[in-house]
Formats: sequence, C-alpha cells, structure tokens
Amino acid sequence: MLERFKIDDGRHFPAVRIDEDASTAAGAARWRAACSCGRMPAHPAGTRAQALAAHVDHARTRLGPTRGPAWLPVGVRIVVLLLLMLAVALACYFGGLALVEGYDLTGARAASVRAGSVLGGFASAFGLMVAARHFIAPTQA
Repeated sequence: MLERFKIDDGRHFPAVRIDEDASTAAGAARWRAACSCGRMPAHPAGTRAQALAAHVDHARTRLGPTRGPAWLPVGVRIVVLLLLMLAVALACYFGGLALVEGYDLTGARAASVRAGSVLGGFASAFGLMVAARHFIAPTQA
C-alpha cells in the first residue's frame, strides 16, 4: 500500500526492503528503508512500520514549513498567486497584440505571434507558480 507514497514534490520516495543480513541474524524479517534522494542516514533494521517511520522522519527533517508570511492564510496566498499568474498571462497576450499592431503583421505571421504570445504567457505564468510554490503552501507531508 505504501510502497511509493509521495511527499512534497517527488523528491522523497521510500524504498522499503528486507535486510537479509539482519533478518538472518534475528531469525525474522527485518526491514530497512532508503530514500530516493540518496541522503537518508542509516537506521537500525526493524519492522516495516519502523522503516516507514524512519523514512517519514527523514523527510520531515529535509522538508520545512512554508516561507510565506504567517499572518496571511494559505487560501489568500493561493488567490494572490492565481491573480499574478493571470496578470502575467494577460500581459504576454496584450504584448503579442501590440507586436502585431506595431509591425502591421497580417495572416499567418500575425496568427503565429498571437499564438506564441499566448503560449509564452502560459509558460511564464506556470513558471511563476513553480518558483513561488514554497512561499504559498507548506511543504511538509
């Protein structure tokens, strides 16, 4: 069930495996967890639940709380981000329209500039979202 649960933005996937040496020595299955980030410290082998708990503890030390202002609720921060994304996309769109009018473009050239400005606006808006994600919502699981 929890073979690959996601924490944060995909940097911390647990890899829970049976430790054969510890299992042989103990006479029962001993589990050990590793992390996809490659920075998880060694921990003693134990039950599967202990291995998953060790991974969650590792992820919590690597992930931190949001860096946004504490006085501004998360919902308001998301709305502000969406408004900024809309402003960036519209600025690119109207910039493309200004280029079409400024250079008196017609036909396929005008259509390609308008389409490029829309795509550039969406790319810039979603780039802003990716850049601001740590300021908007908490990163702890």
